[in-house]
This record gives sequence, structure tokens and C-alpha cells, in this order.
Amino acid sequence: MKELKFSTQNRPTVQQKRRRKGSDVMLEGIENQIAFINDPTFTIERYRYVNSEDELENITKKKKLVAAKPRPWFWQDESGSWFVELRYGSSYTFEVEKGMPSIECGPDKSDIVEVLETVKKMIIEGKLDKQIADCKDRARRRVK
Repeated sequence: MKELKFSTQNRPTVQQKRRRKGSDVMLEGIENQIAFINDPTFTIERYRYVNSEDELENITKKKKLVAAKPRPWFWQDESGSWFVELRYGSSYTFEVEKGMPSIECGPDKSDIVEVLETVKKMIIEGKLDKQIADCKDRARRRVK
């Protein structure tokens, strides 16, 4: 007869299984920005709520999947230097260094790609796990 091994672990809920890791959110955003820099016609699929009218002329909001351009994380200042502001999701600024929301890239758009690749490598190596957890916590607090 086999001896039973008891555990304190609970089965994860469906919601917990669907929740993405913070590093996955950041990596997806970085990959989208790199693709957008390399191809200005690049689009991603997003859900939008659109008004739809039925036979009785009742207007309701329906969730619809649409192709949209990603919002750029980068801009150019007066001196011609490019900057990038990393984002967690669409609303939260991700700070690699506390109190420094942007990274200066250089005079060329290809410099932005180099900076994003460097940050991507840091995320994969786990060097930004604490910052990602802090940013994810800020985003979670706002939802509640």
C-alpha cells in the first residue's frame, strides 16, 4: 500500500492561471515598440468598444477586435536626441532607476532599438524583477 503525501498547496483558480507575469507584459511591450520602429505600419490587435444599433434602434456597446498602432514610447527633443519612456501596460511608467522615468538613446532611431534590446536582455536575465514587481503592484492597487 502506498503512503500518502499531504500538501498545503491549493489548486490555482482560472483567473490566477490567466494572469500574465509582469516580465511577459514588459517583454511584449518592448517587442511591439521594436517592431513599430522598424515598420511604421505595424499594428497590434486591441479590443475597442463600439456603438452598434439593432432593428429597434437601440444603441448598445459591443466589444470588437480591431487593429491599432501601438502608442510610441519614444520621442525626440529639441537637440535631436531620442528618448524612450518604458511603460508597463499602457498607463504606467516603468522606471529602471528610481526617479528617472526616461532613457536617453542617442541621435538616431536605431539607438532606440539598441536601448530596448538592452532592457529586454536585463528583463530576461532577471535584473529588473524588483522594479517590475513594484510597477505591477502599483497597477494592481489602482484597479481595486
